[in-house]
Amino acid sequence: MRILLVDDDASMRRLLDSMLRKMGHQVEHANDGLQAWEILQNDHINFVLSDWLMPRMDGVELCRRLRKSDRQHYTYVVLFTGKDQDDDMIVAMEAGADDFLTKPVQARELEVRIEAGRRVLSLEESLNTKNRELESVNEALKASQQRIQQDLKAAAAIQQDLLPKAPLDCFPVELAWDFMPADELAGDIFNFYPLDDDHMGFYLADVSGHGVPAAMLSVHLSKTLSAEPRQDSLVRLSEQDKGSAHTTEKKSFFGGLNFGGQKLINESFRVYREPKDVAARLNNQFESNDDSMLYFTMIYGVLNTRTGIGTLCQAGHPYPMICRSDGSVQRLGAGGFPIGLMPDATYEQVEFQLHPGDRLLLYSDGITECINPDKEAFGEERLAECLRDCQSSSLQKTVEQVKSRLAGWHGPEQTSFNLNDDASMLAIELSIL
Repeated sequence: MRILLVDDDASMRRLLDSMLRKMGHQVEHANDGLQAWEILQNDHINFVLSDWLMPRMDGVELCRRLRKSDRQHYTYVVLFTGKDQDDDMIVAMEAGADDFLTKPVQARELEVRIEAGRRVLSLEESLNTKNRELESVNEALKASQQRIQQDLKAAAAIQQDLLPKAPLDCFPVELAWDFMPADELAGDIFNFYPLDDDHMGFYLADVSGHGVPAAMLSVHLSKTLSAEPRQDSLVRLSEQDKGSAHTTEKKSFFGGLNFGGQKLINESFRVYREPKDVAARLNNQFESNDDSMLYFTMIYGVLNTRTGIGTLCQAGHPYPMICRSDGSVQRLGAGGFPIGLMPDATYEQVEFQLHPGDRLLLYSDGITECINPDKEAFGEERLAECLRDCQSSSLQKTVEQVKSRLAGWHGPEQTSFNLNDDASMLAIELSIL
């Protein structure tokens, strides 16, 4: 070990130097505290043996300077002294001295004190090594978290890109929506699209949980429920299905005339599947396994925008609401099983009628199950009340008002909107011509 020996007595330095070198140490010399301080500014020496009383700067002042400095490593200081008064020892310890040796110095005692200091310095070095390792790990974790955060933001942007961008100008309907993820990524997904010249399809799904697994399933679900004319489309009939439907409806047509010759069925053929069939096919495709236990609730419906007649299937999802033009609110649906929980589950569908000015609201349970500081849920009745209060407002203003009331309910004192669960809304209003 390298040791700095500080003493204004040259003969004492020679004696101590001889002892230290026999013990296997490297020794550097300083005539007084000031010279020692200058050496320590430029050299990595962490063990000092110093006399107490010296000209220019004594051993106690050297200790004070060392303890006040911003050295990157600890310097262990042993003071030589002939003093034996307690007050002097206290002053030296307050200055930062680690140990003391009384002159004349005995070789064995010197060796023991150096070994004690070496253990302290060794412990400090071990701690420094561990701290450097921890800093390295922390830096790696920080970089990893930044990459994950960037990836989550990119994934959230992709998910947002799957949501509707604009209403359907081709139909006489008003549309409004809002998407409120609890985290960067959400398990909610919704959309609407034209199925033919008169009919639009719409859905809102809520995957169990939230975060990455739920978001991945919701993205996959949005692709599965796409209305693009593909052979494997779940919402559109395949050519084979159309053929079967054509034969069935043709037979029904000839048996569907009353005595006056009036046609009782629609001669046109559907190009889309009924909501209950879409739900059943989704259930077969997304049957959960024991590993993932992911499932989702959903409303899927079809609306004839010319007549206002619609059909929807409720698969374990909160009940949709119709707010009539007179302000009354009607609850729709028939319950049903969530998608992916029960193999070969069957689904029912309900019909509804929208008149001009009527509004249909789909929403996820993050709305009605939003709790206030007293752990009370927002509930269906408060949602219905908000729809009644906003009936004379625009559809977009109504959705914004629901969100505002939800934020006030969840955290009246909060400055940011931060729900415990994903929440989303999709509202459809039949326009007044």
